Amino acid sequence: MTIPLFFLAILTLLIPMSTTAQAKPTCALRPATLAEMRHCYRPLLVFSPDIADRRLKQQQSDLDAAADDMMDRFVLFLPVLSHAAGYVTPLDTPYMLLSSKELENIRNRFHVAENQFAVLLLDEDGSVKLLSSTPVSVDRLNSLIDAMPGRKAEMQRPHAN
Repeated sequence: MTIPLFFLAILTLLIPMSTTAQAKPTCALRPATLAEMRHCYRPLLVFSPDIADRRLKQQQSDLDAAADDMMDRFVLFLPVLSHAAGYVTPLDTPYMLLSSKELENIRNRFHVAENQFAVLLLDEDGSVKLLSSTPVSVDRLNSLIDAMPGRKAEMQRPHAN
């Protein structure tokens, strides 16, 4: 059985949308700034000196292996790179690539130098819940998020993630 070309075209358009879990119907599906993510997502900022950094690759690989967990918890992976040319995006992890101006604002806001590796988890309200100078395990992320009051409320709702 062959799938008509029309349906393949529709499916191709819908697949990228499925890689980002949406916290609420009012949330932007593709937020362009941290401000647009507030009360919608839990940004995971991963600052890296360059795209070849093994710590960035490890963090991204770990997140990809647990992409469903990240979607359930509305985690949005945000690589913060000075030079993103040649960067290969995650396969399954919900992620956003932000403008260089927004990345510069983020670097300044959190005082992270271009040559520094850091992982910051922000809660939906924008507060910093985790700061690490090494990649963070998915188990640690899940435990931390699941202990947050907002996540506990999410899990109580019918059809919760």
